[in-house]
Amino acid sequence: MKKSILIAAILVLISGCASTAKKDSTEQAYLIIDVRGDASIRDLVLDTVISSVEKSMDSLTVSRGIPPQDLPEKATRFKLIAPFENTSFGALMQSQGAMLKVPSCQDPILTMKSDDNNRDWGETTSFFVCVVQYQQGYHIDVYTTFVQKSGGLSIDAMSQSLARSIVGDTSQIIPRTMKGIEVALSKQNLETKIVDSYIPKKWKGAFLDETAEVTKQTTSL
Repeated sequence: MKKSILIAAILVLISGCASTAKKDSTEQAYLIIDVRGDASIRDLVLDTVISSVEKSMDSLTVSRGIPPQDLPEKATRFKLIAPFENTSFGALMQSQGAMLKVPSCQDPILTMKSDDNNRDWGETTSFFVCVVQYQQGYHIDVYTTFVQKSGGLSIDAMSQSLARSIVGDTSQIIPRTMKGIEVALSKQNLETKIVDSYIPKKWKGAFLDETAEVTKQTTSL
């Protein structure tokens, strides 16, 4: 007991008297990549997206679909839907600060989902990727969430805080995975372009660093 108290006191001093208030924070981001081309590149696009994403994931659910009978003139994009909207359960969860919205795509030819729960770090990262085909090409939509628990006076909480201050947190996988998809498609000599994105301010530096790094690697090849 005395040993645990001593360790806790040392960790508090080292970590700069971190906040003791428990907090669950959620960040969201998305990236939409456009790839121009016809049906002849469909398998190449899908295989490249799958192989790129699975490099970063411990587990991954992959579902291939079929193109709609009539390809839309413009590419659709993912939407966030609230499956429990206007229900007592939804109202209860909202009152507790939970955001019950899930991503969905219209007529996707590929859907991928990954949830990585890192209990040791008190962090959860989820990825949703869908590919939709339209008349001029394909859109790859990437939507991600990052949930982090922080605060508290437990040994685990203070150890997590100290580790993050030294090596960062597991959200670093997000810009790496996002940019990795675009780079992998570009390496296949496909015409790619980022057409829309939302990157939280706290990740923008990491996203730019990843962009610079992969560009340097590609140029040196």
